[in-house]
Amino acid sequence: MEQRSGTPMATRLGFKPGMRVWFHDMPAAVRAAIAPERAALEEMGCATDGVQGVHLFASRRDHLERELGALRGLLASNGFCWVSWPDQEGASELRENTVADVAAAHGWEARDRCAFEGWSGVKLTPRAAEVTEKSSTSPQLRTRTE
Repeated sequence: MEQRSGTPMATRLGFKPGMRVWFHDMPAAVRAAIAPERAALEEMGCATDGVQGVHLFASRRDHLERELGALRGLLASNGFCWVSWPDQEGASELRENTVADVAAAHGWEARDRCAFEGWSGVKLTPRAAEVTEKSSTSPQLRTRTE
């Protein structure tokens, strides 16, 4: 999540103006860097059907399992989820390989990586075959493509 000169953090993470987003347990420093209001994001109080962007902060595998399992069915077909965990040794039972394993078990694929203010992160998207299946059974999501 390290900011490149001139590129807003929200843009670097793939968030676009008007996008419906949900942030779970986001630290204040990361919120300040993403600046959801300045990025014109439509921030939701909780994840609901059709959410387009999620940033989930976790330190325990059981928490990640629960959240990724629930989010999978709510995400828009063109949506994504960043999962971030504390970088500091011993501060989290999560590491990149653990996140990838949990994500794969719930139908997600890792697409990108980031780091910011003591946090590491992986960008997840639904597996392509599952997006096709979901959009053929959910007409309200079929039109949400990039």
